[in-house]
Amino acid sequence: MQIGAYIREQPTILAGLPSKVAANLARLASLQEKPERIVLVGTGSSMNALLSAADAFEALTGATVIAKEPEAFLRRPPIPNNQRTLVVVASQSGTSLTPVEAARRSLATGFATIALTGDGESALAKTGADVLAMPIGAETVGPKTKGYTATVLSLFAIAAALGGRGLDLAALAKPLEATVETGRAAAKALLARYGVPDYILFAGQSQHLGAALESGLKVAEISGVPTAGFDTEEALHGHSYGTTARSLVIVIVQSEAEAKVAATLGEALTPLGPRLAIANLSGHVTRFDIDVDWPKAPEYDWLAATWAPIPFQWYACELAVARGVDPDKMIYPDLGAKLNVRPPKAQPKPAA
Repeated sequence: MQIGAYIREQPTILAGLPSKVAANLARLASLQEKPERIVLVGTGSSMNALLSAADAFEALTGATVIAKEPEAFLRRPPIPNNQRTLVVVASQSGTSLTPVEAARRSLATGFATIALTGDGESALAKTGADVLAMPIGAETVGPKTKGYTATVLSLFAIAAALGGRGLDLAALAKPLEATVETGRAAAKALLARYGVPDYILFAGQSQHLGAALESGLKVAEISGVPTAGFDTEEALHGHSYGTTARSLVIVIVQSEAEAKVAATLGEALTPLGPRLAIANLSGHVTRFDIDVDWPKAPEYDWLAATWAPIPFQWYACELAVARGVDPDKMIYPDLGAKLNVRPPKAQPKPAA
C-alpha cells in the first residue's frame, strides 16, 4: 500500500517545510506588499486546504478573504478596485484545467497572483504567476495525503510571511510521528467498533471546516463509503436527520467550547442509533474522543488544521481494505478525465 508510505512521510515533510520555502517566499514579488483583499482559488482538496487557511490569512493580514471555486472565479472574477488584491491559486498537481485558467485570468486582470503547486513544471506553474513549489517529492497515487497537508502548511507559511511572522515546526517532527501512528491505531479502532458505516458525516468549524471536508473527501474517493462535510453549526441544523443506526458522525474540534457542542450532539444523537466520534484537539476530554496524540502548537492554534485529517487518511484506507478496494486507487480512477476536470493520462506510445 503505497499511500501508507506517503502518510508516514508527512512528519518529516511538515517539520521541514517552513524553512525550505522561506527563501522562495521572501523572493516573491506578490508578497512584498500586504494585500487588502485576498482571493483563494482552488477545487477539491485544494479548496479544502484553502478553507483551512482562510482564518489565518485574515488574522495575519487584516485583509478581506474570499474563497472561490475556479469556475466561479472565471464566471465572475473579482472586480478591480483600489484595494491591493492577491489571488492564491492552489493545485497540488498543477494540471487541473480550471485553476490554470483562473491563474491566467487573474494575471490578465492585473492581480498579484501566486500559484501553489507540488509540481514546479506543471501547467499552473507556467502561467506566469509567482510560483511556490512544495518540496514534497512524488506522490504517484490518486488520493493525495502528503500533498494535502503540505498545501495547508504552505498556505499558512504564505499567511505568516504576509503577517511578518516566523514559522518553525522543526520541533514537531517527533510529535507528528506519534500522530501518524496513533492515528492509524484510532482508524483501526473505529473500524473494529463500528464496521463499515452506511454514511459518515464529518463536521468542523473555522480552520477545521476544511479538515472535515477533506476527511470526508478522502473516505469517499478511497473507499467509496458515502460521506458529507459541514460546518458544525450547519450540521446541527438538520443534517443529522440523514443518519441511521449504521451511520457515523465525526466532529473535529479545536476549543473547549467546540468540544462541549460536539459532546452535546453525541449525547443527543447516539441514543437514537447513530454513532459519534470526536477528533478532539482541545484538551477538554469527552467520552466520544478518538485516541490520538496530537501535537501542541498553542502559539498558532490554526496550524492544527494541517494534521487533523491524518487519522482519517488512515481510516479511508482501513475502510477500503474492509470493502475489498485498493487504497492506492481512486474508487473511480478515470472519472476526473471523463468529467473534463483533469487532462487525460498520457497513453504510452506503441512500439515502432
